[in-house]
Amino acid sequence: MRVFSKSQKLISALFFVLIPVSCFAAPAKSETQSIMLLLGEHNLAHCQFVGDVVGNSELDKETGEHPSYTTRVTDARNNIRNEAYQLGANTIHIIRTSNAARYDFPGLDKQVTFNGKAYFCDES
Repeated sequence: MRVFSKSQKLISALFFVLIPVSCFAAPAKSETQSIMLLLGEHNLAHCQFVGDVVGNSELDKETGEHPSYTTRVTDARNNIRNEAYQLGANTIHIIRTSNAARYDFPGLDKQVTFNGKAYFCDES
């Protein structure tokens, strides 16, 4: 008989919870995973500005409801990366976030939005 420790049970539970959550988020193109997201103060003098970008979370297509907080943040992040990729950027400086807090308040908009500036930065 195999006995599971509390940590093994927790890891198993997290695995089965996180896998379905990741399946419902807006898909990111595999090429966009290397796009760097920056928050705060950064010296981007060596980078070329290519455009403003916005990433929003989306409603669940099946239910029309807002998905979980983590899925909304992932949607917004993937969408801003996809938009930056279309402009040829490899770096995004996040300028503003909306509703990126973990707590939901009844009656308030639940859409997560990231606004940023897209850059192509020389990697050398």
